[in-house]
Amino acid sequence: MPWRRLGLVALAIAGTLIALVTGAGAASPSTTPAASPTVAPVTVPAQPETMLVIGDSYSSYYGDRHSRYPGWWAMLATDLGLEPQLDAMGGTGFLSRSSSCAHTRFKARLDTVRAVDPRILMIEGGRNDWRRCTRDGRVVEATRTEIERATDGFFAELAGVWDELGHPRAEVYVMTPWGTTKARKGRIIRPIVQAAAERYGFSWVDTESLTLAQAPDGIHPNNDGSRFLRDQVLQNSDLADRFPRV
Repeated sequence: MPWRRLGLVALAIAGTLIALVTGAGAASPSTTPAASPTVAPVTVPAQPETMLVIGDSYSSYYGDRHSRYPGWWAMLATDLGLEPQLDAMGGTGFLSRSSSCAHTRFKARLDTVRAVDPRILMIEGGRNDWRRCTRDGRVVEATRTEIERATDGFFAELAGVWDELGHPRAEVYVMTPWGTTKARKGRIIRPIVQAAAERYGFSWVDTESLTLAQAPDGIHPNNDGSRFLRDQVLQNSDLADRFPRV
């Protein structure tokens, strides 16, 4: 009898051990590796390339595409899929430093060209270059020779900067918008700017003079005038072909 009781106790212990081992095995992690969670790649949108504009009040008096009075340059940049950047001051030009003689000529903005290193460079100006400032700060009428010298000097320096940046010179676009006032001076200045730009291999963009309906003060474009200038640039340059978003 004691032997039989001892055998039953042994069987009971063995059963308990089996249950413990089986339970531990069920609770242990599976030997099959768990699948790694799928992480979607982060897509960083491409930054648009820059279109830098150096100009006068035809550019500086106006805002971006969402403003009440968007500039011709803002409309153009939107059409081309470029990011516009503006360095423009009213009354300035290749020679002129404004009627107050307080601003800089275009030449002083070549550092902006170096810093921005734009995809496209627009030079808009010449309208104010019928005048110049004397050393004592007076405004006097400029001669043809003075206009030619200042314009050629600017484009000569710009050519060096643009070459340093490694861009084709044809990617600089030059225009001289004009209204109805000082039409005779326009017939002198616009050919001077065109000749100097083309002499250094830059792209001249011909623009028709704005009408009084497009520039009521005889100079500055209204919204219709700004759209007209944008259209002129697209029609009279290769930009629409080079940037097919248009």
